[in-house]
Amino acid sequence: MKKLIYQSTFSRHGIIQARFCPLRAWFQNRIGFGMGLMLLFLLPATVRGTDLSVRVLSDKAYPKAYFTAELGQYRVYDGDHKPIMELASGQTLRISIKDGQIELHQGEELVGIFYNLIFEGKGLKAIFSLQDSRNSSQKCFYDDHLDVSVDKTKLFFINHVDLENYVAGVVQSEVRGISDQTDFYKVQAIISRTYAMGNLRRHNEEGFDLCDDVHCQVYKCRNNTPIILTATVQSAGEVIVDGKDNLITASFYSNSGGQTANSEDVWNAPVSYLRSVPDTFSLGMKNAVWEKVMPKSEWLSFLNRKYQYDIHNAAMKDSALHFQQPERKVNFAGGIPLKNIRRDMQLRSTFFSVDTKGNDVILSGRGYGHGVGLSQEGVVRMIDLGYSVREAIEYYYTGVTIKSLEELPAGKLGD
Repeated sequence: MKKLIYQSTFSRHGIIQARFCPLRAWFQNRIGFGMGLMLLFLLPATVRGTDLSVRVLSDKAYPKAYFTAELGQYRVYDGDHKPIMELASGQTLRISIKDGQIELHQGEELVGIFYNLIFEGKGLKAIFSLQDSRNSSQKCFYDDHLDVSVDKTKLFFINHVDLENYVAGVVQSEVRGISDQTDFYKVQAIISRTYAMGNLRRHNEEGFDLCDDVHCQVYKCRNNTPIILTATVQSAGEVIVDGKDNLITASFYSNSGGQTANSEDVWNAPVSYLRSVPDTFSLGMKNAVWEKVMPKSEWLSFLNRKYQYDIHNAAMKDSALHFQQPERKVNFAGGIPLKNIRRDMQLRSTFFSVDTKGNDVILSGRGYGHGVGLSQEGVVRMIDLGYSVREAIEYYYTGVTIKSLEELPAGKLGD
């Protein structure tokens, strides 16, 4: 992959600190929510800056793609930032690979051949789309700007995107539809923003900040869900920090099953804010319980084959067939880490008990996910019961505080 020459002319941390809190105060205290949304939409892309560089379409191998200026104007530059052309809203260019470089076509006309391309959004709002075929109905829509280069036989896309646009896209990709409460999406926006700002250097050696899949955060397109936009605007700039003002690892999952897990029980390292807490809020929710049934012989054979568990020892065999977990444990019978059994059996959680019925064993499970940090369904329930965003976050993360990015020194970001 050719290293991109283009760099944003905006200071990442300077833009963030100058923008978020005054903007949020204006939304919440002066002009009201409806006008606030309109103002956010009308902010020029050139003023808002490009805070994050995110590799997009990372799971796809596009040897050819169509770029469309869906809203606003785009200026196209080469890798030395020399202007090539301008695109009006609705215009499309074809990008394809030839001999390790990029051919750029407008219709049937060859515009030129380049190592890198830069699509810089202009105007009140800049939105573009990418698709692998001109006639494809599966367009991927993004905000702000795009850099394109070649990585062997596929196009390499980096979306230079405003932080809040990115956060809204992540929330939509991760949890759209799980709740109808704005405050739930505020929690998710704060978590996503905290992760993004704490991992700015994760792909530094590859020339971008974050990728768009589960290695970082799922970011499949721009947000187009009003309630998520509302939540992102109203929580703009807010992140979660520990007692030393360090951005936390804001881990989350679907459902705790009634008790969260300590970080060291899953990841081997104790973290002060990732402590096990009782979680009645998760009970009764969609993913609170699960069950897996299999023949006794299959269960015992699995334990013996994977972990050399002595199934011929009567006491050990009985323990394996009648394992109880009224509260979360770290190990199964014989000292086998429950996280290993979950991984190898592809179970929903480590929080399960084992009983027998005839020739079968029944794994009666609770929760869905690793159990460390915040339970999404627990937060849904808390918000429905009237708890605040702050109360939900501080319940699942021990001893943390919500702060604005402008309150944090630059050295606390992206470590």
